[in-house]
Amino acid sequence: MTTVPDLPDATEELEHFPFDDGRGIEVHERFRELREREGLLRVRLDYGEPTWLVTRYADARLVLGDPRFSRAMSVGRDFPRQEEATELAGLITMDAPEHTRLRTLLVKALSKSRIDAQRPTVRATADALLSSAMDAGPGMDIVVDYAQQMSVLSICDLLGVPASDREAFESTSAALLPGSAVGAEDMMRRFGELRACTERLIAERRARPRDDLMSAMIQARDEEDRLTDAELIELVVSMLLARFEAIITQIPNCVYVLTRGDRALWNRLRANPAELPAAVEELLRNNASAGAGLFVRYAREDVNVGGTLVRAGEALTIAVESANHDPARFENPDAIDFTRPPGGHLTFGYGAHYCVGAQLGRIDLQEGLRVLLTRAPELTVRDLTWRVRPHIRGPVAMRVTWQGDPE
Repeated sequence: MTTVPDLPDATEELEHFPFDDGRGIEVHERFRELREREGLLRVRLDYGEPTWLVTRYADARLVLGDPRFSRAMSVGRDFPRQEEATELAGLITMDAPEHTRLRTLLVKALSKSRIDAQRPTVRATADALLSSAMDAGPGMDIVVDYAQQMSVLSICDLLGVPASDREAFESTSAALLPGSAVGAEDMMRRFGELRACTERLIAERRARPRDDLMSAMIQARDEEDRLTDAELIELVVSMLLARFEAIITQIPNCVYVLTRGDRALWNRLRANPAELPAAVEELLRNNASAGAGLFVRYAREDVNVGGTLVRAGEALTIAVESANHDPARFENPDAIDFTRPPGGHLTFGYGAHYCVGAQLGRIDLQEGLRVLLTRAPELTVRDLTWRVRPHIRGPVAMRVTWQGDPE
């Protein structure tokens, strides 16, 4: 049966989403109630127009994968979000055919062999960062000293950015760190410097191609088509942002989950490192790291979603953390089970906008955790501070030491 609710007027109070202040990565209990009720819930985020909240796995897959729902319709609208002002641009804001064209060219450049070749480089980068931290003292902030540095070095290596040109990437990533005091004007200046640096690199690679992703993207063709300089610049910036968020969020989140309580999960992976790929998939599914408003779509036409008739032009927000804990899809979903059959979670999205760099993200997490497990087996979290009302959930800071708790 399809529910056609009476929509509240603009002045009526709506339930606020997210349901908490964003601290921690535990899935809110409210989602359990919403998955069991008929229809969708109408909510309001901190900013933007009201939105339907999608909490069930099947409904989330429908909205993420069906072309009747649009990302491009978010551009120029007061879309649901947690930030006061967010300028949407790049691949994530497009629908077919523009999105299909750019994604095809990027996938062509980001070949499996190029992705696989990153693994030893990522491992060496993580190893060097941990060595530097160990030489400097008895502990480190795993967010700033490890994950953030790893993200910048990894993306620069992938793109082929020489050490002399990495300042713009490092400056921009530092401004993006949770808790950064960088203002909007300074942020725009840093992004401008990053785009200018990328433009110079594109010109150099056009003249002298190398064996790196930047050159591969420049050379990518689809019949007579190729990426323009403006498209290349936006793709580079988008890749930096995506990889940065993935690494600085997920490495600390995974360390937090693995080492809490009796450390059984951490000790299991120490003893069985071959389980790391499966463990990373399960942690990505289990951790509620996707911030509110990260997965927003607009209905192109009237569509029935989960028993609710969503009207053309209305927004939908997908609560990925809820979909990833839906018992209709995952048996005993709140348990962390490294033997769970792989695949199925929606952390990297689904459908046409499934994250192009998902496999790179997996490699970053696997190798970043592998180095910590191998070289700091007694690693202990001493102190952490969670982000409040974050774009993506995770710690602002996480202090760790190399030794376990004293006897």
